[in-house]
Amino acid sequence: MLNFFISAFLADLALGAVLLSLPLLLIYKFGAGSLTLGLFGALGSLIYSLGVIAAGRLSDRFDRKNIILSGCVLFLAVYLILPFLKELRYIFLIYVFGAISMSLFWPIIQSWLSQGLNKTDLISSLKNFNVCWSAGLAIGFLTAGFLFLFNNKYPFFFGAALIAVVIVVIMRQPVISEIMDGPVKKAFLETKKDRPKSAEKFLLIAWCANFVSWYVVGLVRHLFPKLGSELGYSSSEIGFFAFLMFLAQTVMFLLLGRTHKWHYRLFPLIALQVLSIAALLTLAFNSKTVYFIPAMLCLGLSIGMTYFSSIFYSLYGFIDKGKKSGIHESFIGLGGLFGPLVGGIAAHTFGVRAPYVTAAVLLAVAIIVESILYRKSDR
Repeated sequence: MLNFFISAFLADLALGAVLLSLPLLLIYKFGAGSLTLGLFGALGSLIYSLGVIAAGRLSDRFDRKNIILSGCVLFLAVYLILPFLKELRYIFLIYVFGAISMSLFWPIIQSWLSQGLNKTDLISSLKNFNVCWSAGLAIGFLTAGFLFLFNNKYPFFFGAALIAVVIVVIMRQPVISEIMDGPVKKAFLETKKDRPKSAEKFLLIAWCANFVSWYVVGLVRHLFPKLGSELGYSSSEIGFFAFLMFLAQTVMFLLLGRTHKWHYRLFPLIALQVLSIAALLTLAFNSKTVYFIPAMLCLGLSIGMTYFSSIFYSLYGFIDKGKKSGIHESFIGLGGLFGPLVGGIAAHTFGVRAPYVTAAVLLAVAIIVESILYRKSDR
């Protein structure tokens, strides 16, 4: 398991570095506005959401290690080339391949990690895995903000170097038995027996909530740098705000991994979504750091809750773990698609604060949808 945790930490440390640096590069090198940033983020998320569904299905049939290694090699190529490109259209083009590289990594490693685990072991492994990737993402955003101050190429070189280490770590990980082998099949039958009747219903609720959460993440990743730059924040300060969001997410993962009381319960999910609405409205109507800090922390707590719920409900008690984790990741991709796309259009039309109001409205709608789903029959 240790190799999985190390890989998740390093991969998202690399991803955090390039994800913060990409919009900053577009703003400072090409003078990109909110609409361009939104279209850029939407393009990558669209490719990712399509890619993870295909990759998730492949992981149930083919060698997981080779698929992950292919994604890592592609990531290396993309982000060693990207900072040297001098035209915006070429950056858009190569970013497509960057999104494909990550779609070959995350659903595969999640299904590989969860294979053959009972409920207790699955929760423990998911907690450690989620903490590792979330901490990596938080530190990646923070580090990129400082590296970008010295040279706009440094964050990309940093990310590529980390992925090279991930390749070495994954190559050392043995491929465990396939999904229908005896011990794994036995573990699945035991977890399926323990799975409550409402499991399918809560899976849909969690996917819905996770979609909206990553809609918000898409806003922060691609559009908050524009708001921050207009308010006079430096790249390191913008990176610090993003760091706070993912730090709070990491803390939530630790808390959720220590208790089972939230399993198959709606109230904790809804309560944190309400907190997220308040945080979005704070970003929309305030400008001071003293308000931005708690807002980012609240967003992170809510995102941590929805993500952990979605991945746990996707993997627990289902034999087609690759397919389910692929769908889980596709909702993340779709959220990342519509967040910057709709937000970018709103910012271009109504101003840089408008995306946060639209996100708050979407969250309120999602709460209503989740409540309706909850009242439906378990079947």
